[in-house]
Amino acid sequence: MTRHHHANRKDLSLWAVFRAPIMLFVLSLIGLVGALLEDGTWDAIGSALLASTVVATIWALVRSRR
Repeated sequence: MTRHHHANRKDLSLWAVFRAPIMLFVLSLIGLVGALLEDGTWDAIGSALLASTVVATIWALVRSRR
């Protein structure tokens, strides 16, 4: 049986709390702007970057239910 290490609230820095949301925001923003300004390949890249938020949310929900 493996043991999971859960950080105490006191151990979490601002960067630890907001790292994932900031990264998802940046990826989504790049995808949105790229898909709006360019056509072709950027549409596919933009869709993938925008979908990263959905994928990360589903992954977090599945992981939290374990």
